[in-house]
Amino acid sequence: MAFSAHPEALGDLLAAPADVRDLALEYLDRLLRAEIRGPLLDQQGERDLRGARKLYLDEALDFRLVYTEQRAPHNPRRLTGIHLVAVGERRDVAVYKTAALRMQQERQQQSAVQEVRRGMPARFQAALASSVPRPSPAAQAAAADTGVPAPVVAAPPAAQRR
Repeated sequence: MAFSAHPEALGDLLAAPADVRDLALEYLDRLLRAEIRGPLLDQQGERDLRGARKLYLDEALDFRLVYTEQRAPHNPRRLTGIHLVAVGERRDVAVYKTAALRMQQERQQQSAVQEVRRGMPARFQAALASSVPRPSPAAQAAAADTGVPAPVVAAPPAAQRR
């Protein structure tokens, strides 16, 4: 199973209190092993959280982890990965506002990429579809200089890449 995260979600995780961060990391591990699953979120007023799920990160229920599940394109029942969207406080629905904004940005980026791909020859589209996304060397170098991890996209096991 693959793991990916919005780059700012990793910052959220680092900024969280130590006990919340530890529990979030434990939950992410359990999500990747398909041992747990959070409740599904929906449209909340102007906040579009359709497709996202949440987990509670402390006993007082003050902190949340918001993530999405990635599914196989031709088999929606097959879970292929987890995408961390946001970690933060529930107070004033801050974490949900943040998650909705990030999800909207990601949807716009995906839409723009799809628009560009539509104009490409079929063989280029096929090559892009079969490639495995990885952080660019520039992103890795920037992360090394700043100490902030580069956006992480884990590659599927070698047997699944074919």
